Amino acid sequence: MTAKDWIYLAMTMGGYLVAVIAGLYAKNKVKINRATAAGKVMDVVGQLATYAVHEAERMEMSGAGKRKWAAEAVSQGLDWLGIKGVTPIAINGAIEDAVAAMNAASKEEADQPAEAKEQAVDQPAASKEEADQPAASQQAVDQPAETKEVTNG
Repeated sequence: MTAKDWIYLAMTMGGYLVAVIAGLYAKNKVKINRATAAGKVMDVVGQLATYAVHEAERMEMSGAGKRKWAAEAVSQGLDWLGIKGVTPIAINGAIEDAVAAMNAASKEEADQPAEAKEQAVDQPAASKEEADQPAASQQAVDQPAETKEVTNG
């Protein structure tokens, strides 16, 4: 066999491989779309739960009252978005995840040394000399570029 025959054989095999992959995709397309849609719904439930948990935290309620309010808020949000079939267990799981994430963020914030917090909040202001001088990038914009004579020869 010559090199040309090998190339034709490889192209033929590649064509069959593409056809097989396309057939498998077409056969499983409904399953793939359903899984993708379910993932998107769970993302929406998670976002709504995060918003609801943060809002419930600001309210003067007990822990159980906050959880119930957050679950109702997520359910109302899902109804408003037209998403049906999300179970209360999934909603409560998303609320638990949001509470855990919020508690972890609060713990990390509490664990930071006081000096690091002060540096993050109280950045030193620029001195008067620095404020009077424009930044280097601003100087480059304001001043015309130097022109050089270009010659071919």
